[in-house]
Amino acid sequence: MSTGQSIFSRRRQVLLAAQLIIACALSTLSPAAADTEPRPSSASIRTPDYDESVRWYQSKLGFRLLDSENLVQGRKAVLERSGFLLEIAEADHILQQEPEATAAVQVTKVPIVSLLVPDVDREVRRLEEAGIDILQPPQDELDGSYRTAQIRDNGRHRIELREPLGDPSRYHPMGR
Repeated sequence: MSTGQSIFSRRRQVLLAAQLIIACALSTLSPAAADTEPRPSSASIRTPDYDESVRWYQSKLGFRLLDSENLVQGRKAVLERSGFLLEIAEADHILQQEPEATAAVQVTKVPIVSLLVPDVDREVRRLEEAGIDILQPPQDELDGSYRTAQIRDNGRHRIELREPLGDPSRYHPMGR
């Protein structure tokens, strides 16, 4: 088998495994809930500090590493948390900052990842104690359906933490 075929085969295995994880998680939902509740999704980030980002998402937010590979254009890792897939890709340079940016790293304007958690206030306290930048302290959304907070990862990516309010069945341990 050539190198190109083995990379393709390995990537296909990772994608099939990820689909299986999501399919198994979705099978635990009732048909009515599966039609109305948000489903796990995925996101991809680019970072010049690949190793540190992979470690950060594992140690601070509890993601687990599914696969990583070295490609000609850089390294990539696929991580998972409660059915949510995150791809971290190595960038060979820091992304362009906006003209009004200062010398500090500017954080993305909107969250790139939104994670369901059972208790936003407890999660924010834990992350604060771990030295994580809290960009928005916990607050209830105007419609009262979620309590949210926003943090910054080890780079410049904004992450939203969401706790369903009201009906406790809205929180599903598999991330839906």
